[in-house]
Amino acid sequence: MSGIRTNETTRRTDGHVLRHSPHFRHRTKWRIIKRLFLFFTTLSVIPLTVLYLITSDQLYRFRQYTNRTHSTYSSSSSSSVHCITCHLISNNIGLANSNGSMFYGAISGGPSNGSSRQQLQQFRPPFHPADGGMHHLRVVQHQPHQLHVLHDKQLHDPRAGRNGSIANSQYRIDMDYMKLRMEHRVARLQKKCKEHRLDEPKQNYKPKAWEYLIQPDYHLVWCNVFKAASTSWMYNFNLMAGYSAQFLNKTKDVPVQLARQKYPRPSVEKLRQAINGSISFIIVRHPFERLVSAYKDKIQYALRNSHHHKLGIRIIQKYRKMVNGKPVTLLKYPTFSEFVDYLLDEIKHPHDVVDMHFIRVTSFCTPCFFHYDVIAKFETLEEDQNYLISIARLDNFIKPQWKNAGKGGAGGVGGGTKEVVHKLFSELNSDQIHRLLDYYRFDFELFGYSAKEYFKE
Repeated sequence: MSGIRTNETTRRTDGHVLRHSPHFRHRTKWRIIKRLFLFFTTLSVIPLTVLYLITSDQLYRFRQYTNRTHSTYSSSSSSSVHCITCHLISNNIGLANSNGSMFYGAISGGPSNGSSRQQLQQFRPPFHPADGGMHHLRVVQHQPHQLHVLHDKQLHDPRAGRNGSIANSQYRIDMDYMKLRMEHRVARLQKKCKEHRLDEPKQNYKPKAWEYLIQPDYHLVWCNVFKAASTSWMYNFNLMAGYSAQFLNKTKDVPVQLARQKYPRPSVEKLRQAINGSISFIIVRHPFERLVSAYKDKIQYALRNSHHHKLGIRIIQKYRKMVNGKPVTLLKYPTFSEFVDYLLDEIKHPHDVVDMHFIRVTSFCTPCFFHYDVIAKFETLEEDQNYLISIARLDNFIKPQWKNAGKGGAGGVGGGTKEVVHKLFSELNSDQIHRLLDYYRFDFELFGYSAKEYFKE
């Protein structure tokens, strides 16, 4: 037994001696170093591999995009001049006045008069798609003070942002197009005013400056046509008058009342003087669409106990039809047909003042007595107001926006507007539509609108 214990002691002693030998310690240290090296190498390789994969994928996509951009741009740019020329010839637009010269208004290059007009771009040969048609160019605002227009099949050249040459060229083309559009509209207005002798004062038809706003600091004159982007531009004019955006967004005050505290109602003489040194503009809309928008906003969705809510009650009491002693409808607001009957009765009496939301523009702004540099249309408002903001040098101050999209689908621009209008006009009989057309006839004529689609065949 003593021998066995002696051998076990020897093995334990030998093991103890081996674990603490220099050779054993050296080998253990290298094992630890190798394991640490493998561990950290693995940690480093994984993110580097991921980064490499991402970078190579992005590089591949960038090369594809660059090749596609250069090929598309080179093929389309060569035909753009030819396309512009053909479009001019096909439209055969003539805007010469009675003296045979082109009419530019405040946008022409004339003598300096100290106003913002002298900063406008010089005229260049333009192209002009049919007014009211789908614009085959899209407007993209990349930088302040510049509007870049690219053909639908073109992509923005990455070099344009560096040297500006492509951007400037496209900008000039867009401004020419917009100038021609405005000249065409102004020329039509003046022609129709002379045809119908609306530029001649009469006993019940004289120049009215009451509804115009004159902004002397920014050289702007505007006639506020209600239900034609009036809320948005009243907001803009209040900003220019010194009200802060925070105040305007929170206040319960009526925007028109706020504006009139800063913009007194001018006389005819003062308005004409202001127009001579300013950019004057008006925003118009298809008369029937404007009427439907006013009906839905002010009659159908009138605020309780407001003036228009009380007006709606009176309309129901007078114009709602009864069958066997019962009303034909239980609607709490007037139907569109009832509203039209009320309006047609109102306009029979020339001495009665028609509500400013329903009155025709010809009577409200008397446009035949004043000159406009910009006639914007609700149907092309995005392009038109971008142009107005650009020539008035308001790029850094005013941003195009909608402050009132309307109620019930008839307030804003969109596919739903016409459907709502046609639906409501289907409730009217032929006599009602003809009488409405007769009242708004000059609005249709002066601003180039048509009512053919509203008549039942």
